[in-house]
Amino acid sequence: MATPPARRTIPGTARRRAGALVGALVVVLGVGGATAMATAGPTTVVPSTAPIAAGTLYFTRFHPPSVNRVAFSYRDRHLHLATPTEVARVPGADGIVTGPDGHLLLGGVHTGEIFSVDPSSGAFTAVATGIAAAMHLSISPDGRTLYTAGEPGTLAALPLNPLGPGHEIPIHGATDAVTALAFGPNGQVLYTDSPPAGRGSIGLIDLATGQTTLLFANLTGAHGIVYDPWSRTYLVVGGDVALQISPDDLHHIESELALPGNRFDQAAVTGRGQVLIASNLGALVLVDYSKTGRIGDTADVVISRNLAQNLDDVAPLIGPGAPPVPTGAAVRADVGLAAVLVALALLVGVLVVAGRSRRRTKPKRHTPRRSLPRWDRRRREPGSVFGRP
Repeated sequence: MATPPARRTIPGTARRRAGALVGALVVVLGVGGATAMATAGPTTVVPSTAPIAAGTLYFTRFHPPSVNRVAFSYRDRHLHLATPTEVARVPGADGIVTGPDGHLLLGGVHTGEIFSVDPSSGAFTAVATGIAAAMHLSISPDGRTLYTAGEPGTLAALPLNPLGPGHEIPIHGATDAVTALAFGPNGQVLYTDSPPAGRGSIGLIDLATGQTTLLFANLTGAHGIVYDPWSRTYLVVGGDVALQISPDDLHHIESELALPGNRFDQAAVTGRGQVLIASNLGALVLVDYSKTGRIGDTADVVISRNLAQNLDDVAPLIGPGAPPVPTGAAVRADVGLAAVLVALALLVGVLVVAGRSRRRTKPKRHTPRRSLPRWDRRRREPGSVFGRP
């Protein structure tokens, strides 16, 4: 019976080199991709200061109670407002902020609830505050707590992320009822206690103890309040007045602006030296104090545009309560996942090629004896001197 032809593996120097390179690439992609995914960080953040000259402004109307949006831009001393659109109608709408999940949070007025509205679909859910009325809203600098009160009324705190039921914070001292809060530097928190079109007070509040300390009493313009990181001052609005107070000198009003024919409710700063103030009579007023730093300077640009009937509050544009903005973490996470998948695919490819290389052989070629040179035939003949040891 004929002996099966011998088999040998094809030399694989090039394949071994390619395999080594692919293996190194697998390690680099795998480790790099896993690192990118592990260190990607949050995909969105709420910046403390992020200047904005154009974007989407969310606002509420008290009749019908609803949340709305409008595209705006401010360039070269011109304010442009697109046509507003309604996002959702709710049982009650007053104060407005954006939560960490991107949903709009609305003060439910005398429902005693907070409404969480999906801005893309308009669907909403309700969460109890633990108090009778929820009007103005503010979010703590760490983004963990939502505060609301009447106008003025009892103060309540609700946990965020996720949003949960609230509880009352008993307050005492200079006042036992507040309207709005603003968070400044070094843990400062200012309150107002004026009704929408009335007079009231401005003071300090310790949220841990509920203690309030009076700064100004019987003021027009003590309703809405916001901290502006650009000018490093508090802006307080109400009636037809806007006030500016420095956190370094809380007993002194730095600047004052009076604009008759308005009933200011709440304001939003751009972080560039402008503020947008909502008037209940329908106007959105922009004050550009970027050149002077003082809201009441006669050199400031003041623009008034009709926005909507029964206009109530505007949502923050920067800082806590502003819409979360995407970070590079989302991209890094996607790239990291893609790198890991590519590395796995290459690894599978290397294993498949290696398996085929071990199996891929071909028979050894046998040259007939008659085709060999004479000396080679003698070497293979039995008894030949060439074949002896």
